[in-house]
Amino acid sequence: MLTILVALVLAPVAILVGFDGVQTPADILKWSSRIVTLLTGLTLLLSWTPALRFLHWITLGRLWWFPWLEGEWRAEIRSNWPKIERLYKAANGNGPHFDALTEPVTDADAKVTGADVRIKVGLFEIEIEIVPDGTERCSTTDYVRPSWVKPARPKLSYVYTQVDPLPVAPTDTRTHAGAGIVQVMSNGELRGEYWTNRKGENGLNTSGTIIIRRVA
Repeated sequence: MLTILVALVLAPVAILVGFDGVQTPADILKWSSRIVTLLTGLTLLLSWTPALRFLHWITLGRLWWFPWLEGEWRAEIRSNWPKIERLYKAANGNGPHFDALTEPVTDADAKVTGADVRIKVGLFEIEIEIVPDGTERCSTTDYVRPSWVKPARPKLSYVYTQVDPLPVAPTDTRTHAGAGIVQVMSNGELRGEYWTNRKGENGLNTSGTIIIRRVA
């Protein structure tokens, strides 16, 4: 976006020079100042989400820029914690022998968590907040990078921090970092994988898959 703004300043000046619209350094400074003032006002306007969304809509940004993701979503998160927990219990003698390479996790072991998701879209950044159901935990992104290299699907890469203000089990931590990559599917869903450093020093860090669907 910064590259685009710089280009919008330099391109008009170059055009004016080419058509003899400016002839002296003072003219260049004058026109550059006017263009910068105009772009500053435009930037301030587009910092207002409704204005940015209108620009995205009127320029068909969903086709060349990135799909519009602002809004409320619901997530379905599947974790590998059941395998880790069975390994942990087997190792300390509180569970039967378990070989994670040969013994699959059954449906009874599957851990699926629902969560509320809020995505905020700004001119220069995207923010994602995830709150799992039935908890006071909250994950907020520290970094989000949208990318779209066609013909591949649009993709979000992100790093986040999760904080749990309540006491946690010995196998958990109150604060941990994580990362994820999700693709924007043709039906509008976000699907991908995530990883965490949750209790990583003890080999208990988790990973899994995540599906995020927009709330109608």
